[in-house]
Order: sequence, then structure tokens, then C-alpha cells
Amino acid sequence: MKTPTRPKIPIREFVYTLPETISSPTPKRLFKSDDPDVAQWTGSFHDNDGAGRVVKIWDGKLQGGKWEEDFVNSAVDVVVNRTLKHLESNEVRKDWRLPYNKVTAEKITSFLIDDFHFLHRYADGAKYLTRFLKGLLKEDISDQELLSKSPKSHRHQKSSSVRGCIAAVLIFMSSQKVNAFQTIMGIFLHCTGCPKRVLEVLSGLGLSVSYSQVQKGLRSLTKDAQEQVKEAVVKHDWYIVYDNINIANKHHHQRADKRDTFDNGTAATLILFPSDKDQSPATPPALFCPENERPEPTAELFFPKDVDLEVFQRVTRSHVSAAIVRSLPKETTAIAIPILPIKKLNTDKTALFPLQTMKLDESTIAGNLAVLERITQVGLQLPKKWFADPKDTIFAGDQMTVSRLLTLKIHRIVDTDPYHSLAWVHPTLQLFHLNMNLCGTIFRTHYGSPEFPGSLAAINIFLGRKRLSKEKQEFKAADELLRIVFDAMVQLLCESLRQDGTSNELDILKFTETITNSFCGLPSPSLFGLPCTTVNINALLFLRDVAVHIELTEAIKAGDIGRITHLLPIITLMMHGGGNTNYALELLRLLYGIRHLWTAEWATRVLSSMLVNPKGIAGEWMATDMLQENHNYLLKSIFSSKGSNMTWEYLRDAISTNIRTFQAISRMFERE
Repeated sequence: MKTPTRPKIPIREFVYTLPETISSPTPKRLFKSDDPDVAQWTGSFHDNDGAGRVVKIWDGKLQGGKWEEDFVNSAVDVVVNRTLKHLESNEVRKDWRLPYNKVTAEKITSFLIDDFHFLHRYADGAKYLTRFLKGLLKEDISDQELLSKSPKSHRHQKSSSVRGCIAAVLIFMSSQKVNAFQTIMGIFLHCTGCPKRVLEVLSGLGLSVSYSQVQKGLRSLTKDAQEQVKEAVVKHDWYIVYDNINIANKHHHQRADKRDTFDNGTAATLILFPSDKDQSPATPPALFCPENERPEPTAELFFPKDVDLEVFQRVTRSHVSAAIVRSLPKETTAIAIPILPIKKLNTDKTALFPLQTMKLDESTIAGNLAVLERITQVGLQLPKKWFADPKDTIFAGDQMTVSRLLTLKIHRIVDTDPYHSLAWVHPTLQLFHLNMNLCGTIFRTHYGSPEFPGSLAAINIFLGRKRLSKEKQEFKAADELLRIVFDAMVQLLCESLRQDGTSNELDILKFTETITNSFCGLPSPSLFGLPCTTVNINALLFLRDVAVHIELTEAIKAGDIGRITHLLPIITLMMHGGGNTNYALELLRLLYGIRHLWTAEWATRVLSSMLVNPKGIAGEWMATDMLQENHNYLLKSIFSSKGSNMTWEYLRDAISTNIRTFQAISRMFERE
């Protein structure tokens, strides 16, 4: 049944037409009256926003004196009572409880599901407080606009975060069980080096939980991480990446007997294979091809095949065209030639489980054995039946780690015990360290002398670049210099083609093809009208070498193991030619295994172990050992921020397994 609409009537007529039973109509008597006629008219008054209009009228008329004070006090009392009642309701509190003994990575991630609007969602639950604070903060933007990505929303993001912080503090002060923000803030501050005394002060202000509660939360996080690892190794196929972590203990008072010291340890991460993380592992794949299908290792097996060179020439066209496009004015609509994928991995978010750090030096053979035993017997908590029949497992690392593990396997080859024979250990070289060494090899090969204007040494001095020399160079600085020189040389070649050609317009496809052909085969300076001198030939060889380095980087980002496979023979030859024999020999072993020794399924698994995608986004792949280097950097930062109060035991028990959670929390606070 449709409710009849109450008639609209002005307040003056409403008062004059009241029944005679009300002798002196006052607001209090009007709104408390039980008379049906009065109730009808008061209902019509409320339906037509009468209360709000009256308050606004009073606000404009009551200026100064006791009337204004009474009005403001009453209005504040109403706002406070309604706000507190709403803040104390289960509707607001239920989503923000985080007991200290139930702090888990999954729970924290659920709070940070939208990193950019964590505090906004906190404030959004307290609607009356939000409206009040928006007025005080002079926000003239709606919540819908704030949640958008418009420039205006970014300008108001700070005030939105302030609202959320105030709401979180008020809710926490009314009930300390509603502590999600304070717990996450406490963990963030503690892991960025905040002293215990400061944490206690902030706890008193309602901005954080206490130091002891932070420790309880960290213990809960560590326990949860260990349970997650224990469950993952039973249900899924996995592999391990580990690397040395070197932490400096600096002594500010330098004396002959008190120099800086360094602690060596090992940090590791367990990673699930992308194709297997959502299902139970099936029958383990066969490792080796039949013996009658394996060719004898000869030099010809390791030379790049025609298909490898064709693929390299195709992808090089893209990198050269990209360099040309970067040299054009910004308003140009030209784009680089796209690269067709060969064998891309599925873009799934990689499941990662950082393991506890170990005070073990993995630079020695004995140290690597201790690392293997610590990981399998303690870190992973593997069931007993696994040791009786160990599963073939990939252990990823740099060249030194792989070399030590291979030597260890040779020493244990006669052992009859399935576990102690280490036949199940499969060391695999990783791409980040390979790319660093490739970059260094190219830099040293083309460094030359400052006396020659076209050499990298002369260019480096001209540009004033730091941290670069022939003997020692930082990877990032060397990579930047190689890319700068590559772009500059491509641009110079384009300029020479425009001046010498018949067309005055930039034809990207034509210039790209000419430049690519000039160095993908025999170096041909004559294509640009240049003499075939040693300087010109070396310049084209430099372009070819840098193109290999750029292609390896881009193939890693794309997650295309097909492109990487075709590039490995070329890199192998470059390592041999550049004198990097350790990596060159390991690449020979890897290349022979991928193409001739291993089954296609195992070769794919080995190549897949070289890449991870922590975000699950296309084009956001990274080398597995680079992921471990990022973890190591964060561990070093936390260790150094705590100074002498930090111990390896605390790093192991409270920090190392939770490094991914700390990353997510830090990212949220930086964005807020």
C-alpha cells in the first residue's frame, strides 16, 4: 500500500493552525506531542528537510552572545554523540580487528588489497566523522572523484589520508581491539629502524601498538610463514634460489686493530613453479633423453644455428627502431617495431616464500653442503619419506654457487644413500648475474683508451660518469652508459642516411633495416658510405654486442624463454671471446643440457626457474636471482637500521621470512 504524501505547509501556517489543545506552541512541545494532527505536521516538517533548514537559519541569525554559545555547544554535543555511537557500533569495528596472535601475511594483505586507498577505506566506514573532518580539512571533492585517478584526486589524497588516520586513532582509543591500522603501522616503523622508545610514545598517542605487541605480531607472522612453507612443499612442485648476504659492521673509530668487519650469511627463497602451483604435482618429469639420441659434445653443437641468428636479427630490428623513435620529437606518433613472442610463460603471479636466513658462508663447498642440509632438514620441514626418495630439485644461483654444488655432487657420486648422494640436486645458472657479467664483458672489451675519441673510456670522461673503470664498474652505471652510447650511435647513423639518401623524410623501417644489416652479419660500414677501417668496424661490433645485452634484458621482462634460448649460444661465444671463462664453461653445460641432454619438459622447467613474476602482470617478469638480490637489499637495510641491537638470530626468527609482507606495507605507506 502506497504511503500518502504529507502536504507541504509553511512553518508560520503550521504553528497558527495547531489544535487548540496546545496553548503555547514551542519546538519542544511540538515535537514531543502525542496529538495525531501534530504528529502529521511534524512528520511533514521533517520530510521536507525542515530540521536542517532551521539549523542553517539559526546559524545565520545567532551571531555573538550567549545564544550563539548555547547553539554551538548543543550542535557539538549532537555531533559528538552521533559520531561516538557510530564509531562504537559493530558495523565500523568488525572489519578492523587484528589480534596479535592472528597476524598473518594473508590477513595484512587483505587490509592492503587496494594499497592506494587503505586509509580512505578506514575513514569511509565512519560516515559522520568523515563528513565532519571533510569540512574541517576543506575538502571540496566527492568520494567517487577521490577514488578515481584524476589529478584532482591526487591533490586531495593527503587530506583523505589524514581523515583515515584520525578515524583509526579514535576507533582505537574507544576499543584497543580495533587495531589493524596501529598494528600495521607498528610493524612498518619497527622494520624501518624506529627505536623502541619512539614506538612506545606513538603507542601512547594511539598511532601504533606497543613494542611488545609488535614483537607478538612478528612472531605470529613468522609462525604463519613457516606453516605456509610446510604446506607448499607437500602440495606443489618447487625450487630454491639462494645467495650470499654480506652485512658490514662499521666501526666509526678507525684504528689499526678495529677495522670494519663483515658478516657472511645466506638468504634463500622457495618458489613454486607457475604451472603447478594450483594443482598437486603429477608424476615427476623424466630428466634425460635416451642415450642414443644424445650427440657427442663437439664445438659445432655450441655454435649459433641459423634460426638463432634469424631470431636475433628480428629482435634487433625492434631495439634499433626503438632507439630511432626515442630520438624523435615527443609529438611524433611513430612507434617501434613490435617483437613477436616465441615461447612466453603464462602471466600468473609467482608464489614466493622467503626462508629463514642462515649464518653460513656459501662461498665454500662445505658451506653449500651446510646450506642444503639446513634448508631441507630445518627450513622446509620436509616429511621423512621425502629423504628416503628425494625429488629432483632445482637450486638456482650465480656461477660460483653452481660451481660449488657441481663439485659437491662429484664428491658424493659414490654415496649409495639417495639423499646424501645429492643426485636430486640440480644447480642452475641464473640470468641476472649472467646479464651483469655480460654487461661487464662488453664494457671491458670496448673500453679502449681515453686517448682515442671513439672509445668508451673517452666517452665516459666526456660525459663525466662516475663509478666506472675498466677494472671495476657498477652494473647500473655501466648499463646506462652502454644504452646511452647505443642510442647516440644509432641516431648518428640515421643522420648519415638522411644526408646521403634521396628522401628527406624519416623512414624508420628503411633506416632500421640498413642499420640492423650493417652489424648482424659481417660489419659493413660501407652501407653508410664509410671506409672499412678498424674504428668503424669496432663501432658496429659494439652495436651488435649491446643489442645482445638489451635483448636479454627485454626477453626477461617479457617472460619469453624462447627468445632466451635462441640468445644463449650467442652469449656463450661472447663470454668465451671476452675472457669470462667461468661463465662461458657453465653456459656450455647449460646449453648442451637444454638442446641435447634433457627432455623437453625438464628443459622448459629449467628455463622457467630463471624467471619470476611477483606482481602477476604482463611485462613485469624479472630474473629469479634478481628477486633474491632485492630481498637481500631489504634485509641489509633492516639489519643496518637497527645497529648493534640487531642479531642474526633476530633476523632469522622475526624478519627474513616476512620480507614480502614488509614490502607490501612499505609500498602502502609510501603511496598514502
